[in-house]
Amino acid sequence: MAEPSERKSAVISHMTGAIHRFEAEYNKQHSGAVERSRMEKRILEKQQRNLEEMVIKGKAQMEDLQDVAMQLANFREVMPMRLYVDDVTTEKLTSVLAENNGTAAIVSAEGGIFDMLAGIYTKNVNIDVFLKAHSGDDIRVDRIGRSSESISLPALTVLLAVQPSVLSVMMSNGVFRGRGLTARFMYCMPQSRVGERKYRTKPIPDEVSRCYEVLIRNLLQEETPKIPELLRLSPEADKLLESFAGEVEGKLKNEYSDIPDWAGKLTGAVLRISGLLCRAANAHCSDFLDISDSMIVDEETMAGAISIGRYFTEHSRAAYSLMGADDLVKQSRYTLDAIMKNGLLEFSRRDIMRICRSFKKAEQVQPVLNHLADLGYVALKEIEQTFGKGRPANPTYMVNPLLYQPAA
Repeated sequence: MAEPSERKSAVISHMTGAIHRFEAEYNKQHSGAVERSRMEKRILEKQQRNLEEMVIKGKAQMEDLQDVAMQLANFREVMPMRLYVDDVTTEKLTSVLAENNGTAAIVSAEGGIFDMLAGIYTKNVNIDVFLKAHSGDDIRVDRIGRSSESISLPALTVLLAVQPSVLSVMMSNGVFRGRGLTARFMYCMPQSRVGERKYRTKPIPDEVSRCYEVLIRNLLQEETPKIPELLRLSPEADKLLESFAGEVEGKLKNEYSDIPDWAGKLTGAVLRISGLLCRAANAHCSDFLDISDSMIVDEETMAGAISIGRYFTEHSRAAYSLMGADDLVKQSRYTLDAIMKNGLLEFSRRDIMRICRSFKKAEQVQPVLNHLADLGYVALKEIEQTFGKGRPANPTYMVNPLLYQPAA
């Protein structure tokens, strides 16, 4: 997640360059097989149509038609390799998964996918493909006028580099968060380099670029087994993960109360990361699945995965706050902006209701003022107690003068 002008598109393009080149080379080498497959399918379809007419006229046997229909039903068309997509609908994404043996990726420097999921372009949007492809649940789709699609053990990768405003809209969608879509992403908020960038920069070292290209190609060249192989944890790695899981679980009701849905999936995410690290570390092996040592996640790999999990935890907490996942945070930011815009040094609750029209009752304002006071932005001004008749004085708050000082 990054603001505009952070060169998100350039970074995404550089990261996916190796994938794009591999895909292009593969499709060029197999273009003949793809076209031959399409031709064979067209021939079978034409044979079926001709036989249907002949059977109706009594010039062919039903057995002949059934034989061609069975060949067509069992025919598996050779498709061009498509490793990732960008702008895609959920219906098309399901088809891409089906055509690629249940695997696909969405890689984009824009957030158009969330607009589509939110139903901006259509009122009937189904996010089940995202939910099921994360957990590996089977996907079965039946549509009128189209062939049914059944996908076993789907696996979907989503890599997006978007602006905070895009994620703010995403997090404010009750369906996304209520059904756990937002909790399935790992959020990152890198430090902005805008204002510090140089016209001339050092290029990525050739050796680093070469190693990255080799790693990507080794991973992509690995044949996918018909039956998924299992990665196992070493006893030491298992103990590390168990300790981490206990730590996370103990914080869900207090320290992680602002992101309970996301943190509840953190242990599983760390386990997945450890598997990816293990696989990447052994990408140089030509027969990865036949080497027992390569199938074991060791202690060092698990420790690295946990470190990555802790990194994403802090960034996700910041992202949830920035994206307005918590109404109190959003209201507090709105109130603080109004205070600074009006240059207030002291104010009462009534003053806030006057400049912040969204507050209709005092009961709505007080939790916000308490939150700002807890964070040190404002402080309750002490007043002398009086012992007379009448309503008690409206509490007055003082604004932290540091808010008006220019950043160093």
